[in-house]
Parts: sequence; structure tokens; C-alpha cells
Amino acid sequence: MRVAVAGFVHESNTFSSQPTRLQDFGIREGTDLLEAHNDTYHEIAGYIAAARELDMELCPTLSASATPAGAVTSTAYEEITGRILEGIGALGDVDGVLLALHGAMVTEDFPHGDAQTVRRVRGLVGPDVPIVVTHDYHANVPPELVDVADALVIYKTNPHVDQRERGIEAVTILARTVRGEVRPTMALAKPELVFNIYFHNTSVPPMQPLMARAIDLERQESILSCSIAAGYQYADVESMGPSVVVVADNDQMRAESEARRISETMWAARDSLITDVPDPASAVRLARASDEHPVTLLDFGDNIGGGSAGDSTFVLEQLLAQGAEGWVMTLWDPQAVQACVDAGIGSTISLAVGGKTDDDHGAPQRITGTVRTLSDGLYKEREHRHGGGRRHNQGLTAVVSVRVDGGTGLLVLNSRRVSPNSIHQITSAGIAPEQQKILVAKGAVAPRAAYEPVSPRLIEVNSGGACWIGRGPESYQRANRTLYEWTRSTKQGEIE
Repeated sequence: MRVAVAGFVHESNTFSSQPTRLQDFGIREGTDLLEAHNDTYHEIAGYIAAARELDMELCPTLSASATPAGAVTSTAYEEITGRILEGIGALGDVDGVLLALHGAMVTEDFPHGDAQTVRRVRGLVGPDVPIVVTHDYHANVPPELVDVADALVIYKTNPHVDQRERGIEAVTILARTVRGEVRPTMALAKPELVFNIYFHNTSVPPMQPLMARAIDLERQESILSCSIAAGYQYADVESMGPSVVVVADNDQMRAESEARRISETMWAARDSLITDVPDPASAVRLARASDEHPVTLLDFGDNIGGGSAGDSTFVLEQLLAQGAEGWVMTLWDPQAVQACVDAGIGSTISLAVGGKTDDDHGAPQRITGTVRTLSDGLYKEREHRHGGGRRHNQGLTAVVSVRVDGGTGLLVLNSRRVSPNSIHQITSAGIAPEQQKILVAKGAVAPRAAYEPVSPRLIEVNSGGACWIGRGPESYQRANRTLYEWTRSTKQGEIE
């Protein structure tokens, strides 16, 4: 059994001012694709593990991924997709195709870039070769993708710590399909909700009981897979919002009824999906007053894993203004890093840091402090953490010990935008998190797997930026602007 493998992963924030270009992607081809993922917790690692057990020959073509940012340029999309198609075509006859795609890619030409990729692969291999796709939990699933794929498998956890398992699931479905043991039929249901990212944690309600129902359904006869995507609210696309995808064995009516049932359960929870999150000033005051240390502030608006800039200063401004003591914060600022390198370790330096990407992420903040360390920014994660990766690189990194009236803090300045999915982002720079009072993680739910083990209390922060959780329908052009949370008062009146 010969199976083509490709990956093309990007979470595209259409509110970001930073387009995602070809040079922003890390690209691996041929056997290097498999070698790079083999010892990780990514879904391609799951492909590899399952293929060994099922006597399947994986034929790798190309995988590409980039840190979330703005829409993918047409040049980048066409180049990468073209190379994937060329690679699959060069394999000759294959028995199936595995595609590791994000589900929230937006390109300059295609609002649903992943659906376009699957459509092109389908056109190449024809109608009889099964295609199984894996997606991130933050996918915006459009009907056209379900129409052209044989099966779609979506992560069940956030933080994402089950990617490898979902890869195994995808390969198992594909192998059984090729052998004629099953005939996947797939259905999609989309409740008319925003389902704000604030509620995406799969370990607590409202998502935890919904995901439990999906897992229970998979134990039933004739159900091959049941997935819930919470959606990605920072992509202004037609199918923005949550999705329920059910794959049944040769039973379209069953797939449709089960998808509709879970979708209705999500809709029933609609009045619990209203956010009440402290702003940066309130969040810093709560952290300073806490008796539990370290407190972690989750900087939602500057969620790097959601495509934000990484140089937002709203939280930093409050740490400085309130004279907070014992804080640690990362900030993407290559210019400031170079200034620290030029000054040297032990030097006193005065800098304007952050707020340099655009006007949406706060103003640069003036700091004075001592250059404490310089490092190459490389670090490894050996545990299951969000994203499944093991090797990380935040680029040339400087730690500045900042002095302010009444307090001190450690500012980790890096040269590459990296989501805080691993606590080793700061420990690799010589910082002991358990000795601090306040940690700041530029993310939403993703950092929890890394920070909860060291932090007895986490506080969400309703901060500004490309990932602002308070963004309303007036900011959208393509998305359904009548989703429940956005028109709640009107719809409540209709119900009453």
C-alpha cells in the first residue's frame, strides 16, 4: 500500500498587518519530511507510527509551515501547492493520500486555502483515490472541503497534545478504506456561533462535555470518527466558526444526524459563551495582589499562536506603571536585541521596546536596565505540549533586568516570533520561573500545558492586538455577521 504524504500548515489572521511570504515557511521535502517529524508529537509522527504497524509505505512529498500571521501571499501559496502536486504526480499510482493541513489558512486569492489545496489534489489523483485530511482544532471547516475529501480528522485537545493520536486515527481510516473494509461518508454541521477562543479549553466546560460526547460517539458501531473544531475567529471567511464533522461507515444519514445532534448541543450552550475578562490594568492588579506565585498572565490580544505580532506592550505598560515586582515577559523586538548585543552583557542600557509592528499593539515603552544574558534562542521540549514540536528557535535572545520605581522585572527580547508553548522559552535564557511572581505568556489556551505545571494561578487578559477577543461584527466582511454572540440581544428578544 503506497500512500502520498504532504503537509501545508498556516493559521492566517486576516487582522494581522504582516503578510505571510514564501520565505516565512520552513519547508522539508522527501525523506527529510519524515525524519524531521519522526520523534515529535505532530500528526505526521502519527502517520509514521501507524504506517509501520499497517505495512504501509509512506511516500513523502513536501511539508511547509509558518508561524501564524497575516494571509498567505499568492506567490507563496502557488509555489508550495505546486510543489506538493508535482511531488504527488511524480509518485505515479498511489493507493491513498494523507494531507496534514491546518484548516484556517487564508490566502490572498482563496479565503479557504486548505479546501482549495484538497480540491487540487483531488483533481490530480482522481475520484477513486481516498484522501484523508487532518486539521487543527482551530479550523474553519467549509462545506467544499468535506465535499472533496473522504475523511477529515481534527485534534480533540486544546492545548493540542493529541496530534500524534489523530495522525494514527487518520492512517487507520485510510488503510481500512483502501482495503475495502469501510466506505467513509462524511457530514458537516455548523452552529451559528462565534464560540470565542476564551472558551476553547477542552479540559473545562463548555467544550469538555461536548468533546466527551464526540469521543463517546466514536465508540459506536459504524462511526469512524467524530470531530469538533472550535473555529478560528481571527479569519474573516465565510465559514468562520465552530464545526462538527462526523465520518460514518457507508451511512450518510447517520453521519448527518449525529453531526446535527452535537451541533444542536453546542447551540444550547450559547448563553454561556459571553466573555468577562479583565483588561491589562485590572489583570496586573490581580496578579500583584495574589498570594500564589508565580501568577501567569495570558495575554490574549497578543496571542502569537493566533497570528498576533508578539510585540504588544499593553501588559508591559501596566507592569511598569504599577511598579510590579518579579515579573518575566517575552517581547519580539529584533532591533532591541541587536542593541543589547552591541552593548554587551553587564551593560546598562536604555531602550524603547515593542509596539513597532503597527498601531494596534500599543506604543513602544521606554525601559532602563542591565543586559543580563545573551543566547542563541535554541531550546528543546521533551513533553507533550501544544503544537507537538520538540525543537524551537526564538532567534538571538537578550534578557534585560529592568528597573522601575518600586519593582524589577526580566524582559526576554527575542528575534523570532515564537508561541509560548514551552516553558523552556524562558528557562533556556537562564530564568527560573518558580522564583518569579508574575509570568506573562503571549497566548490564549495554548500556553496552559507549559505554564500550569509551574503556575498555581493563571489570569486571562483582555488585551488589544490582532487577537483581541472583543472584536465584533463590524470588523468582518465575509463572515456571517449574525452569529449569536454578536446579535444576542436581538435574538433573545425573538426567543422571548
